Amino acid sequence: MTANGKLYTVGYSGLQSIEQLQSFLAQKVFLVDIRYYPSSRWQPEWSRKQLIARFAPNYRHIRELGNINYHSPNLPIQLLDAKQGISWIVPMLQQGWDMCLLCACADWQRCHRREVAELIQRELADIQPIHLSKDNLACFVSF
Repeated sequence: MTANGKLYTVGYSGLQSIEQLQSFLAQKVFLVDIRYYPSSRWQPEWSRKQLIARFAPNYRHIRELGNINYHSPNLPIQLLDAKQGISWIVPMLQQGWDMCLLCACADWQRCHRREVAELIQRELADIQPIHLSKDNLACFVSF
C-alpha cells in the first residue's frame, strides 16, 4: 500500500519570488491552483498561462475550489464546488503524489486554502497540511 502524499499550501503574495517556489516544486510536487480566477494584474508570473509554461505538466487549476467571494473580504468564504474540486486531489494524494495548493493570500489562516486543506483532511485523516511561507520554504528544499 502506498503512503499518502504530503499536502502543502502556499500564498504567492507571501513569497519573495516565483523562483523560491520553483525550487520547492522541482522535488516532484504537483501545483494545484485553487484561485477562482487564476490571474494576477500586479504579478503576471502568477497568471495561469505563465504557470502552465513554467510548471507543466505538474500544474492544474481547479476553479471549483476557488472562493467566489474573493473580491469581497466582508463576505464569508464560499467555495464554488468543494466536493467536485477535492474529488481530483484526494485520489492523487492516495497515489502518493505530494500536492501544493496555491492561492494569492499570504495569511493561510484567513484564506480559503485553509478551508480546502481541512476538507481534504476530513477525507484523509492522516494528512497534516504544511502551510508554506517565505520564512519556512527553504526548510523543505533539498539541495
